[in-house]
Amino acid sequence: MASLRAQSEQCMVVVVDNHSADGTLAIARELADRVVVSGPERSAQRNAGARLASTPIVGFIDADMVLSPDVISQVAEVLLDPTGHHPVGVVVAERSIGEGFWAAVRAFERSFYLGSDSIEAARFFRREVFESIGGFDGSMPPGGEDWDLTQRARHVGAIARIQAFIDHDEGRPGYLELCRKKAYYAGGLQAYIARYGFGSIAMLDRPYVRRPWVIGRQGWSLGAGLLALKFGEAGAVCMSLLRSRWARR
Repeated sequence: MASLRAQSEQCMVVVVDNHSADGTLAIARELADRVVVSGPERSAQRNAGARLASTPIVGFIDADMVLSPDVISQVAEVLLDPTGHHPVGVVVAERSIGEGFWAAVRAFERSFYLGSDSIEAARFFRREVFESIGGFDGSMPPGGEDWDLTQRARHVGAIARIQAFIDHDEGRPGYLELCRKKAYYAGGLQAYIARYGFGSIAMLDRPYVRRPWVIGRQGWSLGAGLLALKFGEAGAVCMSLLRSRWARR
């Protein structure tokens, strides 16, 4: 919230809270322009927030993100180009920050994704485009909604990039916590693959898969941690999908 208020270009801040029982609402009411309580999940919440924002651009920031000061100004420059040759959406590259070994591993992993159009999803859209494609698909489970929206936006026009970054604050994660988080998104991943095909998730579009020797470029401890994390996450996703399948029987 503070990083949004510290932007070099003023923006409207809408917070959509899913019935928090902590101090979220009190903090939001101090720093946001609009605050609303809505659910059930992030796609519906984001659509609700977009409807409340009276702006030509809509963007979606998660609670664990910190924006560098020029994100909004750079997004506006691209999407509101007075020449009319503007794209429909903008990708803002993310960097991971946090404390401890596994936060460092996550930051190492994310460093491979910078500039990858097949991995990074758009976060900002021209309002008329967002509305014309129906916003976020509420039927898509968490984990595939960002990619799905970006895919549909690409059918309308180009997706651009800016130079500013968003820092994703991982806190002090543990190995099992990261694996459980990936398992939570298994349903969204499955739904996305069912809609766009297995090739759409670009699993092989990772430098550490195509050129595995690069995992040692910042020391083998991080490389070994990355391998352990990806195997653990893959196992957690498989177990989540198997449990879901058995529950439906």
